[in-house]
Amino acid sequence: MEQKVSSMVIDGHVHLFDQRIIDNVSKRAEMVGELGLEVDRARKRIGRQPLEAAGRRAGVDACLVLPTASLEKIHDANSAALSLAVEGGFFIRAAGTLHPALGNLNSELQRLHQGGIRAIKLSTFSQRFSLEAADTAVMLETIQAFNRERKSGFFLVLDTYFKADIHFGAPQAHVTTPEGLGRRVREFPGIVFVAAHMGGLAAPPEIILNGLKPATNFYLDTANAAHTLDAETFTRLLATHGPERIVFGTDWPWFDPGEEMACLDALMVRAGFSPEEKRRVFGTNMARLLAL
Repeated sequence: MEQKVSSMVIDGHVHLFDQRIIDNVSKRAEMVGELGLEVDRARKRIGRQPLEAAGRRAGVDACLVLPTASLEKIHDANSAALSLAVEGGFFIRAAGTLHPALGNLNSELQRLHQGGIRAIKLSTFSQRFSLEAADTAVMLETIQAFNRERKSGFFLVLDTYFKADIHFGAPQAHVTTPEGLGRRVREFPGIVFVAAHMGGLAAPPEIILNGLKPATNFYLDTANAAHTLDAETFTRLLATHGPERIVFGTDWPWFDPGEEMACLDALMVRAGFSPEEKRRVFGTNMARLLAL
């Protein structure tokens, strides 16, 4: 039976981590505390079955799985995403990934496009590149040109961990800042950018508010942000960018979808969102990006 997009719930930010990644994050006690990560619960959330079970319990209809991969593993990560897109049915949607130093950007974009993938996840601090570098601009121009020529609808989901230099040893130049991301949004109007974690995970609120201005090609996702931002800042971001430019995300396996939905719903009520506006955030906006 065809899904009713108007009432669909889509979790736009989930991960399928293995035990190694969860253990690696768990060792960073200060970061775990700052972000409120549920590391003990995450150890029981490995693989697709726990994700689907938790999603069904919460009333989630579909989710977008976001990968991460170093330069040398881009091709393999995208092959896994293409397989996941086929095997996951309606519930599992997969994102691909790219890197500015990848030599075959167009062919990789074509491969993802043919496989029905529209989302591209970038994590500058873990993939070790700068969003503001010249070769990144070339990559973004390639994506923008591909979108215009093929009407492919590729959109980018960018990690925005403001303290990645402190907790992961990333060079400061590799940290995606709200100001730097805001510039790229303006420079590449032919690409939709989705800033994870409401634009700046663990960033000072004034830096997020000043660096990221509303734009038709710019969205914020809610993953983890309610655990790092105070309610006033969160609701201010909701009101500033509006219900048409916010997408629901949980950051699974770190958080439970049902609990995150209840938390976000309360924040949207505080921001004055109507039931229809809340439906946009919970599903319609991401359904449009994914062309469901």
